[in-house]
Amino acid sequence: DKCLPLINVVQGLGFRFPESAEELRSICQAPESAQVQGNICSDGLVGKARVFAATCIDSCPQACEPLNLALKAYLTKGGQPAAKKVICQYESAFECPVGPENIGKCSPLIAKVKGYGFR
Repeated sequence: DKCLPLINVVQGLGFRFPESAEELRSICQAPESAQVQGNICSDGLVGKARVFAATCIDSCPQACEPLNLALKAYLTKGGQPAAKKVICQYESAFECPVGPENIGKCSPLIAKVKGYGFR
């Protein structure tokens, strides 16, 4: 199945994948305000990552929006090459998780990302 790698990534991030085209249409037709509410560091894609890296995300709030953009690019715009462009565009925001004061807190997130082929 051509979609299996994408489904695995989405499920690995903690999302439940729609089980039918009808369910997907229902989700996509909901008003955006109903889909995305609250804090970028605790909701949406970053909120899913927060489940296994809360102290990292709490320590690097400036990385939340760029991380969200990178995850969206990965999932919708071409995988790793698309995400890498975002990461490089926001390089300074991504320095926080790999800095000496946060590397220990962020190692679960870094390991998860490496599991998807990033170095």
